[in-house]
Amino acid sequence: MGNEFVNIDLVRLSQKALPVAKPFDADHNGNLDKAEYKKFIDIWNKDHKENPLLMQLHIKTLSAEAQKLAQICDEDNYKGVLTENELKKFMELCEKNGIKSPFKQGVSLKTVLTGEETPKIVSHKQYKDNEDSFINNYMARCALFTNWLKLDVIGYKGSDKFFHAVGNYEAMMAGAEKTVKQVCAGQDKDKRENSKRPEADYTEDLYANWLGREFAKMYPNECPQELFSALAPNGFDIEESKKSPTKLMYENTKEKDGWIKGQINKYIDFFKEKYVRERFWEEIKESF
Repeated sequence: MGNEFVNIDLVRLSQKALPVAKPFDADHNGNLDKAEYKKFIDIWNKDHKENPLLMQLHIKTLSAEAQKLAQICDEDNYKGVLTENELKKFMELCEKNGIKSPFKQGVSLKTVLTGEETPKIVSHKQYKDNEDSFINNYMARCALFTNWLKLDVIGYKGSDKFFHAVGNYEAMMAGAEKTVKQVCAGQDKDKRENSKRPEADYTEDLYANWLGREFAKMYPNECPQELFSALAPNGFDIEESKKSPTKLMYENTKEKDGWIKGQINKYIDFFKEKYVRERFWEEIKESF
């Protein structure tokens, strides 16, 4: 679970672990503190072999070449599963070693996350990286922004990793991989420097981004919302997430009087933050 314990937000747990963990959240604040987590994990380990985190990677789903790197990163030797800081090291090693296809052919995201065997995915379309051009770069940025906007409009707690993956997939379809990685790296740097969040949560964001890009290369003709449904929390409406931001805004405005006005005021407040303005103009300049 990382070198230093921080409160574990319940949304970081798998759908299987969540109902087991909830009774240990004694103060009902959506987090397990150190004492609460210890009680939960003691019970969990008695009946389960898998790690309770949602964002994990089962080494058996990797290609032979990637497996060797993953085994180096599996420092705690937790049943062939990489979590948190191990994931970050693994992604960095894949990049450093130029591994183009880290996963086995046909593997599903559910198998990657849970280790459960699922039907193989058959894709008949080959991925081809888009040209590094102004139009493509602009479209990639639009895809990422659209998904961020949908995440904000829907506002479903725990759905951020799902939108990270879907956004990166759709951005890969729209523009060059180089641009998608560049934009996400810049946003991650901003969040790290300006937001107080556990380091493990940042790593899981990076992992969701990476999954989005890798699965786009493997299955470029799939519906990303369906492809990444295993990252969605319980109760999340996959069909709603397929709607356009405009339609979602309209529907929310109908149900919540003055919602759009409130959102506009919120975004204006965002731009009062110096780092947000700087990132916005940086993205505009990088598009040219």
